[in-house]
Amino acid sequence: MGMIAKFYQVSERQLAQFLRRPSSAYDYTMSWFYDDPAAIEGAEEMLSQLRSKMAGFPPGVLAQLEHVSGLLQQKTSAKKGPQLVTSNPEPETKGRKFSLEKDWHVLHYALNGTHDGGDGPLADAILGGQEIPDVEGVTSFGKGSTGALRYLTVERVHQVAEALKKVDPHQLLSKLNYEDAEQKRIYLSHTLGNLNDWEYLPELFANFRDFYVDASQNSRAMLLSIT
Repeated sequence: MGMIAKFYQVSERQLAQFLRRPSSAYDYTMSWFYDDPAAIEGAEEMLSQLRSKMAGFPPGVLAQLEHVSGLLQQKTSAKKGPQLVTSNPEPETKGRKFSLEKDWHVLHYALNGTHDGGDGPLADAILGGQEIPDVEGVTSFGKGSTGALRYLTVERVHQVAEALKKVDPHQLLSKLNYEDAEQKRIYLSHTLGNLNDWEYLPELFANFRDFYVDASQNSRAMLLSIT
């Protein structure tokens, strides 16, 4: 399936809530899944198939599989069950979201020339941010793992947006070097041998930049996910 990068615009109030209760951030980004019966059925079938193939795997991996399966049943059952009426206000309308699909690491490499990190706000556009702990173990195997959500504050989103504005989309392809990317172990580096396959990168970047600019103009924070 591969790793996919997704970005979610959220308000400062939402971000504050997520930091107070980290599990709510994961519920927010996974809500599309919990609300989709077909996705749930597919996940349950996949988990069932994995159980039959993982008899020889380490106990920790098996335990994580069962943990995720239990969480899935718990959260989907809560969706199906009766909903209590409370005095809490309705949740905020979901903000915009954007996906780089599997192209996230190549774009980070084009912007920074690195496997991870870099100098200035451009380094944070895709791989930056502070971690929101996956306390329930929904998408990751603990602190520091790839699947953990990260966040950028409103101020940092503005800084990233301003840095992205200064990038010439048409210069990005010239930043891609097959040998260098292979050495730095860039995800999908094996596809950089023929840059004709990446002709869409400038347009993808432009859409990504516009997403950040929109977030900045509307004083939105950002959630970042790679799973």
